[in-house]
Amino acid sequence: MPRRLALAALPLVLIVALLSACTESTRIPTAEPPSATQPLFASDEEALEAATAAYEEYLAVLDSALQQPEKLEFPFSEVAGGSALDEARDSLNSFVDDGLRITGARQLMESKFQQSTLQGDIVEIQIYVCESVANVDVLDLQGNSLVEPGRPELTAFEVTVFASAADALVHERIVWSGGGVCAG
Repeated sequence: MPRRLALAALPLVLIVALLSACTESTRIPTAEPPSATQPLFASDEEALEAATAAYEEYLAVLDSALQQPEKLEFPFSEVAGGSALDEARDSLNSFVDDGLRITGARQLMESKFQQSTLQGDIVEIQIYVCESVANVDVLDLQGNSLVEPGRPELTAFEVTVFASAADALVHERIVWSGGGVCAG
């Protein structure tokens, strides 16, 4: 009987020995908690607000440059990137070359959310905007207005803004020929 008891206890001893041989490196690690990173925008409305504010800042810097093109130094890279940055610089250079300046400033009449896409740490936000030039005049070197009578006062644009935790920059601005943006 003692031999039978010893044989029955042998598997139990082996199991205990194997379990005690597990080290920290052989144990299954505990699952990592899900990422605590919060999305940059809690809603489409927040994304629209951020993109609209970025676009208004872009317009303010661009209009300031076109009001005083001889100054030549403007913080375009703080409000724009991509083709919007190139467009701002090209506009300023063209005004300088042609001896033009504007008076007044464009006014953002409306903005509408189109979509947003997460690309790593950057949120690409696309919006539609309706811009008014009713208070803007383009003047030549002699101060003569170059604005044609009957000029359309409202223009719709599709705008792309890249937003991160650090900033939001306008990256593209193209005329929107579709309807529904500057509807009266």
